[in-house]
Amino acid sequence: MSTPNRALQVRTEIDRRGGIATRQQLIAAGVSGYDVTAAVRNGMVRRIRQARYATTLATEPALVAVRVGGMLAGLSAARSYGLWSGFDHRVHISVGNNSSRLRTNIPPRFSSAAQPLSPDIASDEIVLHWLRGGATPEGPECWRVPIERSLRQVVRWSDEETAIACLDTARTAFHYDSDDYAVLFGDAPARDRVVASRSRAGSESGPESLVRQRLDALGVAYRQQVAMAGIGRVDFGLVGTTIVIEVDSRRFHDHDVAFERDRWRDGELGARGYTDLRLSYQRVTLDWPWCERMILAAIAQHRLGRHLPYSGPSNPHKAVFRTPPDIT
Repeated sequence: MSTPNRALQVRTEIDRRGGIATRQQLIAAGVSGYDVTAAVRNGMVRRIRQARYATTLATEPALVAVRVGGMLAGLSAARSYGLWSGFDHRVHISVGNNSSRLRTNIPPRFSSAAQPLSPDIASDEIVLHWLRGGATPEGPECWRVPIERSLRQVVRWSDEETAIACLDTARTAFHYDSDDYAVLFGDAPARDRVVASRSRAGSESGPESLVRQRLDALGVAYRQQVAMAGIGRVDFGLVGTTIVIEVDSRRFHDHDVAFERDRWRDGELGARGYTDLRLSYQRVTLDWPWCERMILAAIAQHRLGRHLPYSGPSNPHKAVFRTPPDIT
């Protein structure tokens, strides 16, 4: 007979696996089928589909993927790992190449632009990727593919800029380096290997990586994570100038403390004679031409010597204007 404590163990075991687990995983963890049934009946967990159970810890995309009959893959899996996933908000789901009984609004073969595919219980637009073993868990989590598989999928399925930004953020979040990527993509198609080789360390967020890639496209030389004494690191310093670029990430710059800190940094940089360009998440992602115009204008003004940088004592009556050393 199951007890409340045993039902609680069921929930704990599911939470340990990210909020979703298979019946097989739970049995292997030492709980019985009776315990699972009791946990469902008392509302501690819920059954998503046959032999798949979830707690409140599960995210909506994960529930969608498992309900349909697969696992989060590609950009959707990358997003679940906290990596940059661009602007494609469809739920990418890996399913077996011969999967059947998928829980979708219509049979997959009948989907179209006019009638996109979605799960049978929600309106989220989904993309199915039919892969050999695509619905078979490879690790402790049954609801998403492992991170390295998701990185390979992102590079294969996504545009180059998004793929590189995803790889860049994985360097920061999971400490991957170029050697790791050389191994991970060693047997990948040539195009994927080239994309992976363009990933670089230094971008702490997706928007920073987008700016990095776009500066490269402009031919603008820069350094990332430049240390400024008494201020900390700035995202970019343009080589041969006194221009620094700070990139706001929506994730890290959406509360009062961060806002005040950033304004303080802006003031300190300006007081030392640096031209500080702060690019917001919205500007980088929605209005890059404006960002490009600001960057190129700042470079032009620096070359013409039209800036009057300040560096000196706090007493404004004794202010001394001089140029700080260029970033090298």
